[in-house]
Amino acid sequence: MLSLNRRRSAFTLIELLVVIAIIAILIGLLLPAVQKVREAAARMKCQNNLKQIGLALHNFQTQNGYFPPGGVSTPASGNINAAATRLGITSYSVAHSYLVFLLPFVEQNALWSQYNINAHWASAANQAVRETNVSIFVCPSAPGGNRMTTKTALGATVMLAPSDYGANSGYSSGLESAGLADPTINRNSVLQPNVLISIPEIRDGTSNTILVSEDAGRPDRWEAGRMTSAGTQTDGGWADYDNAYIIHGYTNDGLTSPGPCHTNCSNNNEVYSFHTGGANHILADGSVRFIRNSLDIRIMVKLLTRSGEDIVSDF
Repeated sequence: MLSLNRRRSAFTLIELLVVIAIIAILIGLLLPAVQKVREAAARMKCQNNLKQIGLALHNFQTQNGYFPPGGVSTPASGNINAAATRLGITSYSVAHSYLVFLLPFVEQNALWSQYNINAHWASAANQAVRETNVSIFVCPSAPGGNRMTTKTALGATVMLAPSDYGANSGYSSGLESAGLADPTINRNSVLQPNVLISIPEIRDGTSNTILVSEDAGRPDRWEAGRMTSAGTQTDGGWADYDNAYIIHGYTNDGLTSPGPCHTNCSNNNEVYSFHTGGANHILADGSVRFIRNSLDIRIMVKLLTRSGEDIVSDF
């Protein structure tokens, strides 16, 4: 009987290198597509978060007859303002963000029942609640979803969970001085601190007025797509009165204000997102709109005013 010795074939080094090169090319072709799909999903989740917040704002308005203020605070003594009184606040020296009052309307009744609105957001009484991450308050595209803000408040260092969605309360007078906004109109939006606004008071129309915008990435400082310092911003907590902000306008590098850039140039109290080309916003009719950063800032500020008599039809 004959026995045949057969040698097993194997890849040569050149063949192996060719296979590796082909795999590398395929990965290179597929990776951008995977990243685009992932970002599209994150952007959709961000829009859904804002849709839920917009619905909560309207449910609050339906129940009370007005929208919550962008933030509410009371003085150390003297008369407590009407907005705080109508919200059930009877104590001096307290402050809260608009998101505190939305807790019952975003299925966070447990947190609301633990939160004491007659104590400052930074008080020991509200520590457990303010340090709790609420998923719909955070954009999934923003780096470090469980990041915590550290801040000095009430004479102590406190920590609080973040929010990427701030009450966009209006715009700075600096834009008027720079010729980028009309100085003759009321520059305030709907979620103005310590003011309660009803729908009939939105004279520019609910579909033309911004309530909430992305200001993502806080407490880290971001400028034109790059993080310039970690943990240095102290106004990004969801319970913090200073969560609200106004638009100042920056130069395109995010270094100087005022300037013509209203979105994605700086997250220092400015519209900022991790979505390419623009950011998401809640309008007063409850809709969520993606507004591109190429929109002229003169039109952007018109979208912020609630009674500027300036109707914007295309944005």
